Amino acid sequence: MQKTVLTKAVAVALATFGVGAAFAQSSLTIYGNLDVAVDNVHKGQGDASGTLYAASPTTLAAVTAPSTVTRLTSSISSVNALGFKGTEDIGGGYKGGFVLEGQFQLDTGAQSGQDSRMWGRQAFVSLTTPYGEVRLGRQYAPMFYAFATATVEALGGADIMGSGLIVNNLQVRQDNQISYWLKAGDLTGSLSYSPNAGVDQKISSNRTGSPFGTTNGQIVGGASAGTEAANTQNRGQSAGLYLNYMVDPALMVNGSVHANRFGNAQLVSGTSGTVLANLRNYLAYSLGTKYTVPGAGTQLAAIFHRGEFKNDPGDAAGPKINTIALGVKHPIGQFAVGAEYAYSKFANFTKGKDTSLMLMGDYNFSKRTKVYLRAGYAKDERGQLATTGAGQPIAGGPLPLLTGLGSLETPFFSAAGANIDATTRVVAVGIRHQF
Repeated sequence: MQKTVLTKAVAVALATFGVGAAFAQSSLTIYGNLDVAVDNVHKGQGDASGTLYAASPTTLAAVTAPSTVTRLTSSISSVNALGFKGTEDIGGGYKGGFVLEGQFQLDTGAQSGQDSRMWGRQAFVSLTTPYGEVRLGRQYAPMFYAFATATVEALGGADIMGSGLIVNNLQVRQDNQISYWLKAGDLTGSLSYSPNAGVDQKISSNRTGSPFGTTNGQIVGGASAGTEAANTQNRGQSAGLYLNYMVDPALMVNGSVHANRFGNAQLVSGTSGTVLANLRNYLAYSLGTKYTVPGAGTQLAAIFHRGEFKNDPGDAAGPKINTIALGVKHPIGQFAVGAEYAYSKFANFTKGKDTSLMLMGDYNFSKRTKVYLRAGYAKDERGQLATTGAGQPIAGGPLPLLTGLGSLETPFFSAAGANIDATTRVVAVGIRHQF
């Protein structure tokens, strides 16, 4: 089965810290992924993502009409990337190394994701010792690896097995991260800490043009959200743990934990600046497994994720989100077919839920080039009305609601988005090439 750039990046991460490993000489590797598709996205009529309800909230406050758009869109089956990786054997079981990895759009040639950071995907330097590896810089969160190794896809725009991962941007990437990696036999582990992984004083759906601490705020993990400044709330402080165990060559199980302090950051409406809640902490864990049927090559995978936002005393209770995702992929010669299913629900708050299904088809011309088809939908059920800390009524399931509140970096299906209490349907035909 063809390796994706995500698979390569994860393999790099999991292989470069092997205990006792040595290289005969220094090395520099350039790698990348090019993924672009023609897609069609239809969004049903519903409430605009993250919109507050009117004083009489029995009807939708900001109804958007049904819409259909045909686009040329990057990063559907896997995310575009350009990376540089270097290692140097410095003797005695020690190695120096680095990774620089950026993201771009094939349809326009522009930088994309991570608010146009040049090396927004990863940018770190590392030291491997006989006792493990230490990395310093912007890195994937440990929880990201739990999802990346369990999904049957590659965490691109169409990979709904990542639905649990994206309820909080800091579960994907973090600024200012210090991580320690260790491999012992069939067990791989990572432990991380960041003094500010990317939390501004104010959080909203704004992406750019909102300098640190301004009235309108910015998304979690925004361009300047990780600015290191003195504060008494430990705002942005994050920690994570990832464990992966190969039971045998066919069966993998993993788990992860993620925690971050919001440090009394204010959740605000991106348009009015109205304070909706004062956020304290976030805690999440995930469990995943993948089984490859011997001889057939069929992959079966499952991921469970639970996350909880905690608000300050006196505010409304923070949302608790439960997500379960299932996937299957089967190779047939140069073809591969599969399907993914995801169900995500607020256990409290609005009790809104999202149900998603994605069908997949690949034709591999070679180990590097393939064409693919993705077709699926996401259905949001808004649940009941909830009240924010400011007494503002709001409704919706996790997928559209958390996007509108600034917790997510990239809305559903490579920024196509989804409306509250509506169904979004997508079809894409694309080409992917790795080098």
